[in-house]
Amino acid sequence: MEEQILQLLQQSPDQLFSVKEVGKKIDRVEFRENANWARPHLEQLRLQGLIQSEEGGYYYFPKPKKKLGERFE
Repeated sequence: MEEQILQLLQQSPDQLFSVKEVGKKIDRVEFRENANWARPHLEQLRLQGLIQSEEGGYYYFPKPKKKLGERFE
């Protein structure tokens, strides 16, 4: 599940996702049984440093930062 969640967040860097939004997009059946099923997976990804979160409980995949001298497109 964590790989699927990471792929979802990577598709929209810097976009905020709630636990429920992630849960519904990844597995609707599980979401109907437990709307917060994705929280432990999101927290694990955050602890691994793969994603970040805001105080309001939203998670996101940060955009890579441009290095000095790189061209902007």
